[in-house]
Amino acid sequence: MSDQIFQQLRALGDYLATRRDEVIRAVRAAAESDPEQTTVSSLTRSQFNDHIPPMLEAFARALQSPPDGTRAVAAELQRTQQEIKHGLQRWQQGYRLRELLHEWGHLQQVLFDEIEVFATASPAFERATLAEAIRQLIRFINEAVSTSTGQYARLQQDEAVGHLRDLQRAIAEMKELERRRTELIHQAVHDLRGNVQSVSS
Repeated sequence: MSDQIFQQLRALGDYLATRRDEVIRAVRAAAESDPEQTTVSSLTRSQFNDHIPPMLEAFARALQSPPDGTRAVAAELQRTQQEIKHGLQRWQQGYRLRELLHEWGHLQQVLFDEIEVFATASPAFERATLAEAIRQLIRFINEAVSTSTGQYARLQQDEAVGHLRDLQRAIAEMKELERRRTELIHQAVHDLRGNVQSVSS
């Protein structure tokens, strides 16, 4: 990566930092108009926005990192995503997995549009810089989706295990009730026989 591309990516990162509120509003608007995202209408603004600002900051840091800092940025992105636990939040808010994936798609589209706006408004912005910015965006979204869906899948698995345990417990209780019922019937039959014999005698 040339020094010029690096400087242009830094400028793009600075620009995106100033556009945070507009990005969040655009993502929310896209989610609300998406027929696949039915849960978003029940969220307050703060509930919806909760995880987005730190993710945008992480992406801006990725754009502004030095050419030899790719691994450090990847580690920072992973740390940020683990701390945010986006999949956990959306699970608790009632999102389906499809809604979660659609939300990341909206964020990617909004950021892509912002990058294009900046590139168009900056005559010196090189085509190679635009390509690198889009490459970093794709990498960023892929990492985020992977982490979020991983969290969501673990929660689904944990819930399924919980349901299985509940079912096994219910079956065990039913078997115990059936055993007691059988014992009571045997005891009643035994007592009845004894009474019949007494009457016969």
